Amino acid sequence: MDINQLKYFIAVAQTLNFSEAARRCGITQPSISHSVVELEKQLGAPLFLRSRKAVSMTDAGRELLPRAIEIVDIAEKTALRIRQMEMGDSGSLSISALTTCSAVLSQCLTVFSSRYPNILTDISFTSGRGQMAAMTEKKYDFHFAVREMVPAGDSFDALQSHTDRLCVAIPAGHPLANMELDFSRLQNERFITVSETDSPGLHRQIMEVCAARGYRPNVVCTYDRAEAVVLSVGAGMGVSIIPEGISRVFYAENVRFIPIPGDDAVRTYVVAWHKAMLNPAAKLFLDVVQEQFQTSQN
Repeated sequence: MDINQLKYFIAVAQTLNFSEAARRCGITQPSISHSVVELEKQLGAPLFLRSRKAVSMTDAGRELLPRAIEIVDIAEKTALRIRQMEMGDSGSLSISALTTCSAVLSQCLTVFSSRYPNILTDISFTSGRGQMAAMTEKKYDFHFAVREMVPAGDSFDALQSHTDRLCVAIPAGHPLANMELDFSRLQNERFITVSETDSPGLHRQIMEVCAARGYRPNVVCTYDRAEAVVLSVGAGMGVSIIPEGISRVFYAENVRFIPIPGDDAVRTYVVAWHKAMLNPAAKLFLDVVQEQFQTSQN
């Protein structure tokens, strides 16, 4: 099989229409039909069920689709990097970050890209558990994360980048939105929060903050991302507690964010990297990170 065959297969799988897939790919319908048939012959299995009225995917087609998308994505990124190298551009950098780190990540990237405009930077935004998994898998050069996510031991170095504070998020039209923060008034409110499975550290801190203030939240819904929590609060589905950084990145005019006082409501963020750093581009980025954050900590 070749990349074009996979691209044509993906187009048909996404549209379930050979004519529309051909239009998207800029080729004729007979050409895309022939390509799919050849792919089916190579795999020894039908990928689509065809009739005069409809096209549907077989089990083999559904199994191939996510793998085909991944293969095409890797091939296109590799081709891009090779072309950049041939044009005199070289180097790549991979970063995993929490959404709440967007501001400091942007700060570092602004400096880095101005100095090294030809280094390709790949950024992935993750949830709490996803970030911890990424550190374990050693997939990225740098991690913008909460300090407690950095694995114990001596395999990582880290610099504190900033702190954040938990906030109570309340629908803007709610009677409590314009009142002074009082957890006793939240007792009967529907509470929306991040999932303990996807964001164990954040979930634990939220519950500890609530317990310390004598508040037992009436949890009616959990989400895997804090952004979804903000959307739900804005829709009037309940109240929540989220990091203040989310309110800056994911602005919602229909949500009031009230900072929670106290040291237990503070979250400390770091930029972390593997001590065994071999990527030359990563070493250049580390210089930028240290310039941005090390001076303020000395």
